[in-house]
Amino acid sequence: MLGRPPRVLDLGCAQGFFSFRLAELGATVLGIDFQPANIAVCNALAASHPDLNVRFELGWIEEAIARLGHDQYDVVLGLSVFHHAVHRTGATAVTNMLSALAEKTCAGIFEMALAHEPLEWSCSQPQDPRQLLQGFAFVHELARSATHLSAIARPLYVASNRCWFLGGTAAAFDTWQAESHGLAGGASHGTRRYYFGNGLVAKVFDLRFAGCLEANVREHDNEVAFLRAPPPYFLAPRLLAHGRGEHEAWLVRECLPGELLSHHIRSGKPYDTRTIILDVLEQLAALQTVGLFHDDLRAWNVLIGADGHARVIDYGAISMAGHDCAWPHNLFLAFMIFMHEIITANISKPDPLRLPLLNPAQLPEPYRSAMWDLLERPPHTWSFAWLRDRLAQPWQDGSEDSKATRAGFALVFEALQVSTLVYRGITRQVFERAREAAESACSATIKTGADRDGG
Repeated sequence: MLGRPPRVLDLGCAQGFFSFRLAELGATVLGIDFQPANIAVCNALAASHPDLNVRFELGWIEEAIARLGHDQYDVVLGLSVFHHAVHRTGATAVTNMLSALAEKTCAGIFEMALAHEPLEWSCSQPQDPRQLLQGFAFVHELARSATHLSAIARPLYVASNRCWFLGGTAAAFDTWQAESHGLAGGASHGTRRYYFGNGLVAKVFDLRFAGCLEANVREHDNEVAFLRAPPPYFLAPRLLAHGRGEHEAWLVRECLPGELLSHHIRSGKPYDTRTIILDVLEQLAALQTVGLFHDDLRAWNVLIGADGHARVIDYGAISMAGHDCAWPHNLFLAFMIFMHEIITANISKPDPLRLPLLNPAQLPEPYRSAMWDLLERPPHTWSFAWLRDRLAQPWQDGSEDSKATRAGFALVFEALQVSTLVYRGITRQVFERAREAAESACSATIKTGADRDGG
């Protein structure tokens, strides 16, 4: 990724095994260890291999990190060393030290000891070793392996504020975020991260929190399955890599150009309502043709391109389920709410449930007549292709009898909508308290290690 041999700092290098191996591969390496005997061995070996660009210094890792210059080294190794610093100075001090390191270097590779290892320093360790790496935007568990100290398998992490490393590939990211869009409202409780750069998006799903485990696995597996074999006539990004382990799932795909429709609308930019609605219907129809459905059609799951055309995204929401992920669950009623928000340019927060915008009389033509016609058909005949074709036709005014009948239903819809808005205000308070409790539980789970690592 750098286009040159990396500069490596090996903290706690011991007898220099990794320092020499990386130097053999072409890296420039500095190894540091506080044991004079280790440094003596390393210097003797270095003297017998003058062709290698490697040297060694006696010192403590805290001091080495403190005097480290910005971008002085590209990669820092910390293999089976930081638990000693934690035992000596405390977890908070080491967390701050590693956070400073995150700003000074491109990436770190860290083998972390665990609190339940049967050794004297284990009582000082945080229950979740990731806690020490919270200053890094990207943290990924590469592997687990036992050591000469015990049969307990330690995690090996790669961490960075500048690049991700997944599936054997590294790439720089320009920005990252913990939520997919600005209206997510903490729905994933901090268990997802998204990294953007070089025309790619990398997603990492944390599988350690039971409250989000099922949703994260489903989202990951659905997106992978869909992008591996997208249906005809549905333009989808290329899936470059993916994987799932016990503690994480991840994928890397192309990042499509464009702006989230929700951002576009909230920023007051103009758009063609008809073009967007027909574009979305075309893609939903293509999915339905092969028995697939999008269960989370929202303005933040639609991209609007520079040409004004729309593309449905969030491929993890595509499956054979045939119902929306939230109230009102029926896909076509959910589409009516989506259409109402696009037409009115008014997108509300979806919690504790979406606004009940189900009255066709509140829509302008030709959408009003099209939705009335849909509701008058048997539900088992509803299809996005029919709705697309209906809206593509020139609008014709309906009969007076039909208007009179629909007016009565419109009054019913209006009354239900008003009553639902009253209950929505009350339930939002309950919802907020429940979400705060869930977020506290998630934080406590990660902090105390009450997961599959801790037993």
